[in-house]
Amino acid sequence: MELFLIRHAQSENNALPEEQRVEDPGITELGVQQAERLGAWIPRLELTKVITSPFKRALETARRIHASTNLTPHVRTAIHEQGGCYRGYPEIGMVGRPGLNRSEIEERYPGFHVADDIDGDGWWRCQDYETQALAVQRAAEVWQATLQEFAHTDERVAYVMHADFKLLLLGQFHPQPLDVPYNTSITRVVISGEGGRVADHNSVQHLPSDLLSR
Repeated sequence: MELFLIRHAQSENNALPEEQRVEDPGITELGVQQAERLGAWIPRLELTKVITSPFKRALETARRIHASTNLTPHVRTAIHEQGGCYRGYPEIGMVGRPGLNRSEIEERYPGFHVADDIDGDGWWRCQDYETQALAVQRAAEVWQATLQEFAHTDERVAYVMHADFKLLLLGQFHPQPLDVPYNTSITRVVISGEGGRVADHNSVQHLPSDLLSR
């Protein structure tokens, strides 16, 4: 099978200094343009399944994929960004926030399938900030779950996700350092019985140079 790891479009936080960032930003006007370009280009990948993080910036990106492919985006908490949904930054401390709840996602993103573990309390439920060690552990779990669910299939699956967690996931089978991905960039992973292989990293052929951002 082939797995396509897609970073979300530029978020409002990407364009702000750390002290001005919020727990769950939307996407910027530049991000909208990136997502629209991605959506127009992505049918050529012939995806069979789309799985997205529950953060707004990923959902807004997946919305454009949904519009152009008519595939149902499946919202899963497991591929959220490192740290979880929180407010603050290291100098002042991080406080867990709830994240979008089931009804909010269903209302704002019709046609999306929301995982059973997302309920009325929000997908993060104000948990503590996720440490680096816990994020690495989650990446290992996501990789093993991916192999179990898809390795024996011919599926072409997209994960709409985040830069830091994307690199942690790739690190499960690709030991060499990789560049921080551009917004809406695509990394193609070929998965077989032997594991995973990065076939193409950080591809942005759908974007002109003036729409590139990290």
